[in-house]
Amino acid sequence: MRRFFLDRKKILSDRPTLTGPDVKHIRTVLRLKPGEEISLFDGKGSEYRARITASTPRAITLAVLERFPSISGSPAEITIAQALLKARKMDRIVRQATELGIYALIPLMAERSVPRPEPERWAEKEQRWEAIARESLKQCGRSQIPRLGPPTSFKELVGTPQFYDLKVIFHHGNPGLKSRPYQSDARDGRKLLALIGPEGGFTSEEVKLALEVGFVCVSLGPRILKADTAAVAACAILQYAFGDVGDPPKNP
Repeated sequence: MRRFFLDRKKILSDRPTLTGPDVKHIRTVLRLKPGEEISLFDGKGSEYRARITASTPRAITLAVLERFPSISGSPAEITIAQALLKARKMDRIVRQATELGIYALIPLMAERSVPRPEPERWAEKEQRWEAIARESLKQCGRSQIPRLGPPTSFKELVGTPQFYDLKVIFHHGNPGLKSRPYQSDARDGRKLLALIGPEGGFTSEEVKLALEVGFVCVSLGPRILKADTAAVAACAILQYAFGDVGDPPKNP
């Protein structure tokens, strides 16, 4: 069944209605008629079965038949603090991290971050990333949009006392780094924070500061990855270890 996003308030209103590009897709691409059913999600973790009651070139009117919680959310609340990258790379990370089931994304201002947020344009970036995340939800089957935090400096983020079961900083190349972010009881960890660096990686001072406040330093292997590739790899590793992508190794 085809899935479409609709704000929860609109779904629970007396006359739930889809407008915009979804109307053309339903009418001219899918050729759905009144009486046929579609699936809705509200970005808050709920799914809905709905029937088309009326169709015009400007709006699709619906009747909600059933509401149920999504079963596609990850059991691990993974927050990714991604050092700011150039616009298109950040767009890709939002899309792919949404598909991989992250809980939240925090744009991180690291020492080597090239772009710096412009306060007057930040609302525009957030709106674009939220739209990208919503489109990703349609494809991947999730029903909850990842939380998008405000841009935060490295020192502010690592210095803020917050509860996480595990805090990880991904860093390339130094000997002696732990190769895996989990122990034998990995499934006990559910709330995770992971720091992922910019194109030039984190500085040694940033890594040292993170270790001093309880972060675990983890390598992504001997190869140097592009920053946006590293983000996807890190999300997949954490979902494998703590989430719903396979099982953690029995003897790490």
